[in-house]
Amino acid sequence: MICPYCNTKAKFMSSWEFYGKDYKTNLYVCYPCDARVGTHGKGKKALGTMANKKLRALRMAAHGAFDPMWKNRKRKKNQARRNAYKWLQEQMNLSKYEAHIGRFNEEQCFELLKIMRERNA
Repeated sequence: MICPYCNTKAKFMSSWEFYGKDYKTNLYVCYPCDARVGTHGKGKKALGTMANKKLRALRMAAHGAFDPMWKNRKRKKNQARRNAYKWLQEQMNLSKYEAHIGRFNEEQCFELLKIMRERNA
């Protein structure tokens, strides 16, 4: 994987190597940019796109605002999650592929935060 910030090849490593704790995942890391992205489990498939510190913070804020829509459901959590992401697609005019916070850029994170503020007002 190539870092989108500096075009350097990202280092593939385990969570143990990077964090000193095994989260049962791997990640791609660009040390010059402090950009990184985790993977699905111990595989090599990235969960989204690489993000620097600022974008990681925005994505965490976006998840913090969005995830309660589906995580607070007592039953049928998978269906609630699918419905929430379908709603996200419609609200932001995104394809199913694009409607993942792990793929969002800064502007999309700000847009989602605004949508969630308005929804919860």
